[in-house]
Amino acid sequence: MDEAPTPGPPWVPALPATFASGVSAPALDEIGPRGVFVPGDFARFARLWKKLEGGESVRIAAIGGSITAGAGASSSDRCWGRLLCEGLGRAFPGANVDFVNAGIGATGSNIGAFRLKRDVLDRRPDAVVVEFAVNDSDTEACAETFEGVVRQLLLDPRGVAVAILGMCDSGGRNSQDREGEIARHYGVPFVSWRDALYPCVESGRIKWSDISPDVVHPNDAGHAYAAALLGSLLSQAHARWASSGHLDPSISPVPPPLFGTTFDSGEFLCMKDASIVANDGFFPLEDICWGEGLACTAPGGRLVFEVDGATCSLLYRLGNKPFDWGKIDVSVDGRKIACGLDCHGSQSWWKTPALPLFKNEAGRHRVEVVALSEKNAESDGFGCHLTGVLISGGRP
Repeated sequence: MDEAPTPGPPWVPALPATFASGVSAPALDEIGPRGVFVPGDFARFARLWKKLEGGESVRIAAIGGSITAGAGASSSDRCWGRLLCEGLGRAFPGANVDFVNAGIGATGSNIGAFRLKRDVLDRRPDAVVVEFAVNDSDTEACAETFEGVVRQLLLDPRGVAVAILGMCDSGGRNSQDREGEIARHYGVPFVSWRDALYPCVESGRIKWSDISPDVVHPNDAGHAYAAALLGSLLSQAHARWASSGHLDPSISPVPPPLFGTTFDSGEFLCMKDASIVANDGFFPLEDICWGEGLACTAPGGRLVFEVDGATCSLLYRLGNKPFDWGKIDVSVDGRKIACGLDCHGSQSWWKTPALPLFKNEAGRHRVEVVALSEKNAESDGFGCHLTGVLISGGRP
């Protein structure tokens, strides 16, 4: 992108003056106000402001899908989360701002609700931005898991500050209406990249290709706008807090849930740490995102393990590189959950779906996975790669 000739406010990254297509880039002052989807309550941010002004170390985490991971940007340093933290560092040069990028491609809140503890809360962040609006569907099931992510963050005893970012695809689609309902219920600030930028695409003022190299992921300019919209909202909230005399506002109690408490807790369990009862043909296989999983490459492979929990899903790889996978049967406590589940994927990149095993059935359950002698006609292999178990509730 062509950067503006003069830098903007320290909270926000430099934005382009014009795009490569030659059209003028929209100014933050113009699009910023309509990007505030839910103003929210910034009481939780007072602790962050104090640490920043005091020159202390703070940790900002971002959890989401491939957009958060930095897909579409020219480098990992140009992802929106990193740019947001750089802005905080400029605004408070005496503080040390650390960034935790917990973005994993092709994942939504149905997985995020389980990995939040491992990937975010165990890192003890001061503030967390959640970005699942593109990968989540507009369903009550996703609303329930998204609420679980929000509730886990708000219920953390350290008083984590929380904000939500709503991106969109090339058709302007996302799940922000569902997420917005949850944000308003819990008073969580919500910044909509879609509402800020997509009207410019719809009107023809700019092209989608000005802000994205494909149908989903923002380019450097798109990431910069996301960081700028968040930084602008945070800077305004900080200014209000500073003008109030640096008051220490009370944090409101977490309200009762809209969709339930099933996902008020979550745990990601590596397959190697599962309670294995029987293993015939499965071998350890490392995964870049999930750690050491278990895989088999021949028909007849069988794995049996037990899990304690109330709600559980099984993560498996869907793809064709470096292995090509076949089909599997999955049973829980003797009842078939999936018959002939196809683990082959035509996409060249990896993907990790979550297969629900049981929900709100507290206790110890036995899971059996069997590799079948059948496969997708386009697959050159058999078997599967199990990457982990997602558990909510019921564990001691």
